Amino acid sequence: MPRPMQPTPQVVMVRHPQRSGALGLAAGLVFLSFVSKFSERVQMYKAKTLKVKGAKHQPVEGLADLMKSILGSTCSFRELLTVSKLSLMLLLRTVGSVWVSKHWGSIVNSVVSQDFKRLAKLVSEFAGATVLLSLLNALLKYYISALRLQVREKITLWCHDKYMRAQDMIFYKANKVGKKIENCDHQITSDVERFSEVFAEVFSQSLKPIVDFLVYSVELSRVQGLTTPLTLYSWFAFASCVSAVTLPPFGELAATEQKLEGNFRGKHSELITNCEQIAFLGGERPEKDVLNSSFAELMSHCRRTINASFNSEVLRQYLNKYFCTVIGLILIARPLRNRAPEMGELRNDQIAQYFTSTWRNMEAMATAIQDLFELTNRIGRLSGFATRVRELMLGLQVRPPVLSEEIEAAKQGENPPIFQKGEHLQFEHVSVYRPDGTLLVKDLNFTVERGQRVLVTGGNGCGKSSLFRVIRKLWPLVEGTITMPPDKEIYFLTQVNFVPYGSLRDLVIYPQSHTEMLASGRTDEDVRVCLRWAHVSPTVIHDGRAQLEFNDQGNVVRPGLNDVRDWQKDLSPGQKQRLAFARLFYHRPSFVVLDECTNGISPDVEHDLYDRCTRLNLAVFSISHKIELKLFHERELHYHGDLKGSWTMRECSQTRDKITRASSTVKLPEPDKAGKKESRITYERHVWFAE
Repeated sequence: MPRPMQPTPQVVMVRHPQRSGALGLAAGLVFLSFVSKFSERVQMYKAKTLKVKGAKHQPVEGLADLMKSILGSTCSFRELLTVSKLSLMLLLRTVGSVWVSKHWGSIVNSVVSQDFKRLAKLVSEFAGATVLLSLLNALLKYYISALRLQVREKITLWCHDKYMRAQDMIFYKANKVGKKIENCDHQITSDVERFSEVFAEVFSQSLKPIVDFLVYSVELSRVQGLTTPLTLYSWFAFASCVSAVTLPPFGELAATEQKLEGNFRGKHSELITNCEQIAFLGGERPEKDVLNSSFAELMSHCRRTINASFNSEVLRQYLNKYFCTVIGLILIARPLRNRAPEMGELRNDQIAQYFTSTWRNMEAMATAIQDLFELTNRIGRLSGFATRVRELMLGLQVRPPVLSEEIEAAKQGENPPIFQKGEHLQFEHVSVYRPDGTLLVKDLNFTVERGQRVLVTGGNGCGKSSLFRVIRKLWPLVEGTITMPPDKEIYFLTQVNFVPYGSLRDLVIYPQSHTEMLASGRTDEDVRVCLRWAHVSPTVIHDGRAQLEFNDQGNVVRPGLNDVRDWQKDLSPGQKQRLAFARLFYHRPSFVVLDECTNGISPDVEHDLYDRCTRLNLAVFSISHKIELKLFHERELHYHGDLKGSWTMRECSQTRDKITRASSTVKLPEPDKAGKKESRITYERHVWFAE
């Protein structure tokens, strides 16, 4: 007659399971403390082994300090809430795994005892409960992914805020001045992304083994006594100490790999930037050699990494996986052999239940301990990425001083560096230095009033643009006093033609938005007038062509103000330069710096653009090698380019007798200031050439 169906109690091998479970929890907490110290010591040991003999000692910043600095500066309550949810999912999944181990033992018991009615019930319970476990696993992956995205979002936006900080121009200084941030674009995009991914991975893979370890320590101590977990602790401590000696420095290797990845990406970026010039010169072979050399350096490092990991992986696999199985079998058999007679005999089905559930628990605990010690590897990788991200954040937040010794010397002298506001642009005893300390110009003294025009000349590399970098505060002012109007009253047109993203209107009003344009009282008609003044209007037709039109798959396109196109591709170099003048005419500052910005514009249009600046009463600084431009300027500031930083200021009329002229006639549209329909007036223009 079959026995009545009843729950099968878990088989225990100790007299006081609750007390043994409490002792197992205490032992587990002590062991966790040892593991944390062990991982920290291994990282310090690896860092010290990398130091060159005789080098100055550099303090190794701990991972906890790095993470506190990075996450404390960027993350908020949202990320903390996600971490809490992730921790809860990990705890619930571990509790579910313990239930599965016990339930699986009961199923084995039913199979061995051939109690198929109870087996059917247990299997049904298992099928229903695992639905919840599947949900827990899905939620666990969801919160890991959410944490990765949230951390990346916060760090990236923080970097963008510092990188594009108003008035400080960090995006320029970090890439061009002083101690540059190496491959800044790669660090903000790739390094932050990899750090976020590894952080979420390490956090989840760290928290899970900690929870598993504590739960299974209690469970094994309650079933088998304190001897089993203590034996496992001792073995894994020994195995991990042996492995630590053979482990490669994963943190340093990961950081170096990211650096080489950034260099490789930078080479490809340089190729894209200079692709047209390389194509004209036929430079495919040397450029391919540059790319292959950078890639070979990256591949060589990756090969060294996997070779360094091989020996340690062989030893780790044997000690932590296979020999651990031998120890586990001995620990399972020991309580059965040493069981006290007064605790009674066990049936075969009970032994099968004990072996199944205990082996699963022991296997899970061994995995948890192994994962705890493998945190050394994961933490090393995280530490490498965290170091690079922290260096990036420090570089964006605080730029190292440039020319500090020269500035300090000037402060002690008669001409300390001073910026002050005024109606005109005035230089008093101003000396200009490159960020590397090279003197370019010494003791500048002159004034430029509104409406005056100055031509800046000199040899290549003598620093003609340097003075204006100082005015814009891209380079530091070392010595002297600069009196200038507000920053918005000084405008710069450089040799590089920047084309912002957006509509045709956005190209003209940049950096204003359409809303800001309307709020300032400007209209689309103002934009159209500026386009006509700059000879880049899509509505002005000459010889059947508009000043601004494209051929798109056989169709002639004359863009409207609201059209958004790939302007970088559609616009020719000359059209880009004329659009830059349209932007200048729209903003209409008091002073404008024209730095070789008309080399793609025909002479007749170039002359009209200069005349337009005169009609708008703009004070003009022109940096150019074109001698014929002297006819459009009143004074010439000439840099001698010598070691003394000498210079000369003279009237342009003194050199006009060296220039002859040839005349040409061009019809130029002339709108009135009210924006009414323009009348076509014939202007006599003179194209000047040097003898």
